[in-house]
Amino acid sequence: MLEKLNEVQTMDLSLDTFETEKLKVPQALIDLQAEVEALQRKLTDRRDKHNEVAKQVRASELEMGALSERRKSAAASALQAESNKEASQFQNQELQFAARLEEMEADVLPLMERMEVLGAEVADLEEKMNELRPRLEELIAEERARIEGIEANTATLKQDRSTLASQVTPSLFKQYEQVRKAKRGVALVPVVNNERCGGCNVKLPIHVLQKVSKSQDVTRCPSCGRILWAK
Repeated sequence: MLEKLNEVQTMDLSLDTFETEKLKVPQALIDLQAEVEALQRKLTDRRDKHNEVAKQVRASELEMGALSERRKSAAASALQAESNKEASQFQNQELQFAARLEEMEADVLPLMERMEVLGAEVADLEEKMNELRPRLEELIAEERARIEGIEANTATLKQDRSTLASQVTPSLFKQYEQVRKAKRGVALVPVVNNERCGGCNVKLPIHVLQKVSKSQDVTRCPSCGRILWAK
């Protein structure tokens, strides 16, 4: 019966290994994902800044367009004025609008230059993203295939394990499950050199060794509590 239980434990240890392997994401994928995420954050930041500056430029251009129309209107009114005084008033308005336009043009020029720089940065970052995405998708597909392979092997092994476990007496199997949970996966250990526990390496008392050798009931190590097995 212990031989069958040992086979179950071998399967359980393999299942534990599968679970561990599932968590081992390839470093190349981790590094590339981190690089893409950092690049995406930078790209989002540059896009937001570009959009904000573009918004300011559009607002300035609209205001400048309105001022330009008012300047043209003032100039036209000056030509149609019925007196020199009225013409002078419209000319002054035209000069004021022209001065304000010059101020706004001076203010908007740095914004347009900043928008151009940000636009170039956005284009450069987008190009880098486009270069990285195919490789990232390739690594993700490889990782998905790796996980699917592990899961397929796990399903098959679990089925075999279930079949074998059903051949172990329920009381023994219950003890095995309890000890395995408490001892990080290893519940059944051999007696080493006919004197020591294969789990904790403690020298076993004579009466324990005799009990194990006679295969009477289930014998557990008095030190670590694992189930002892004389191969």
